Amino acid sequence: MAFTPLYGDEGKYRLVKAANAVTFVKGYAVKDDGNGLITNSAAGDNTPVHFVVMQSILTTASGQEVLCLAVEGVTFLADCDAAWAQTNVLTEADLAAAGQVDPDASTDDIFLIEKGVGVAGTGTQVIGHFLHGDPQT
Repeated sequence: MAFTPLYGDEGKYRLVKAANAVTFVKGYAVKDDGNGLITNSAAGDNTPVHFVVMQSILTTASGQEVLCLAVEGVTFLADCDAAWAQTNVLTEADLAAAGQVDPDASTDDIFLIEKGVGVAGTGTQVIGHFLHGDPQT
C-alpha cells in the first residue's frame, strides 16, 4: 500500500465526498478538487494532503462518499519512487504521484521523511508524516 498508517490513526477514519469518475486506490493521497470534493493528488500539485484513501473504488457520482483517513498526527510507511539516501532523512519531500514520495525533490515540501526503511541507496520506503499549512510556492 502506498501510504500505510503506522500509528496515530485512531479515530481519524471518515467518509469524505469525492469527485465523479475518479479511480481511488487504497493508500493514495488525495486533495481538494477545488469544488469541495476529493480527487487524487499528483506530483507538482503544491497542495496540502489532508486525507489518504482507505478503500479502492471508482466513483460513479459526484459527492459519493469514500472512506478516508485524516492524516494530521498520523505517521506513515510510505513508498518512494526511487531509493532514499541518508541525506533525505529529516528533509521535506514532494509527492512523485498520489501513492509515492519523491525523496530527492523538495519544491512542494508535502511529506517530512523521519527515517528510511532498509539500507540507504537501495531502500524504497520511508517513515514520516504529511506537513500542513501552506505548501511552498
